[in-house]
Amino acid sequence: MRRLLLSTTLLLLGFVGTSYAQVAVIAHQDVPVDEADAETLKDIYLLEQNKWDDGARVVRFDLNSEGNTKTAFYDHVGQSVSDVKKVWLRKKLSGAAQPPEKVSSDQMIDKVSSTSAAIGYVPADAVTDAVKVIATIE
Repeated sequence: MRRLLLSTTLLLLGFVGTSYAQVAVIAHQDVPVDEADAETLKDIYLLEQNKWDDGARVVRFDLNSEGNTKTAFYDHVGQSVSDVKKVWLRKKLSGAAQPPEKVSSDQMIDKVSSTSAAIGYVPADAVTDAVKVIATIE
């Protein structure tokens, strides 16, 4: 019985250790999109989609530190952080595109809200009325 209790406790701790906080994908208020699915976000962050529906150039912001928020975002779009960095480096070196500007979690809301056509992501509990949420990642 004691062994079963210990096994169950360890199993539950394992699930808690790998869970992520909710992540909100945020955009500037002028972005002509109200929702974005994982495929669209993948295209945006792999530098494949460079314009919004209204023709405005997408301005991407990325978190500068590795953490649960960043990992959860890239897991959602089906990519690892290291694979995305490789794509960005290839595109930068070929002159095809520039990687997103890196900002801290504390700066993300201000950068996205003050930059027309911008997109970024933050922990969901950090969202303010200054930006609009176009996706929520559980």
